[in-house]
Amino acid sequence: MVSLTNNYIQVAFATPVLIFLAFLFHLVPTGAEETDEAEFNFVAAGDWGCGHEALHTLSIMKRMEPELYLGLGDYSYQLSADCWLDIVKSVSNSFKIALGNHDTLKQKLQAYIDEFKLENQYYSFNYHNVHFIALSTELNKNQEKEQLKFVKNDLLETKANKNTDWIIVFFHKPFYSSNSDITNMRKNYHPLFEDFGVDLVIQGHSHNYQRTYPLLYNEARNSQPIIADKEQSQYEDPLGIIFVIAGTGGESLQPLHKEPFLASSYGGFGCMNVEVKNKSMTVEYYSDTNDIVDKFIITKKSHSSNLDEKNEVQRIGYDELEK
Repeated sequence: MVSLTNNYIQVAFATPVLIFLAFLFHLVPTGAEETDEAEFNFVAAGDWGCGHEALHTLSIMKRMEPELYLGLGDYSYQLSADCWLDIVKSVSNSFKIALGNHDTLKQKLQAYIDEFKLENQYYSFNYHNVHFIALSTELNKNQEKEQLKFVKNDLLETKANKNTDWIIVFFHKPFYSSNSDITNMRKNYHPLFEDFGVDLVIQGHSHNYQRTYPLLYNEARNSQPIIADKEQSQYEDPLGIIFVIAGTGGESLQPLHKEPFLASSYGGFGCMNVEVKNKSMTVEYYSDTNDIVDKFIITKKSHSSNLDEKNEVQRIGYDELEK
């Protein structure tokens, strides 16, 4: 039989132990708090080729020690994909690709699908607090319908995920460019991206670097997007979407022309480096001499901004810009 004295001693000893354990539990970060501490960088470039400049682009990227590499389409310009796959084989496990118009020749397309374990030309994935969507600009009409359906469902799921702070979309042919042909996808996708709060769109195809102001879709003249913010480099919860082209992996370069929607442009080889730290994103473009030629920062005040505010924004018209 246990005495009352022994019971009292056990209770008296257990109480401070429980308090101490509760204190320790309070100090240990939970899984949700770990998500809030997301910090990493990724790099991106498209239109590579298999020459010296492509090798140099990859060497610049490696020095940045990224956790992810994004390919923006048009890798090998030869009949085989082998030469480019050889260039990136040391980092292929960290590579995510979008497919371009030079990638859809049957044997090359299959090589990319096999190497990067793709089920479709379009897909999505989460990395820390960022949701990435890779699209194809090279699909037939039936495939494009399936892609659009996929994107709508994917964005609906992403919007419901409280651990996602950023949405980044990447693909090959751009929505807006100063000097090359564009995809006809912008009519369907730009308004959709606005509705679901896409933060950054990264593209290739134009063999140069171009970065827009935050843009809203212009239903009346969709080739002339509405500029939501004329700030050059600091954006807090911007209402429009920033579109970046980095078709500068090494194949060749193309001339640039002025466009009102462009905040920055550069006509040389190089790559993007994107640093994500919680609710701040710093985007830099590095030239092939390792110089920063463009930089901008996007920050968020809260998990989700009020997208309806886009109807209240003071929009800057093209007539004003041309004065």
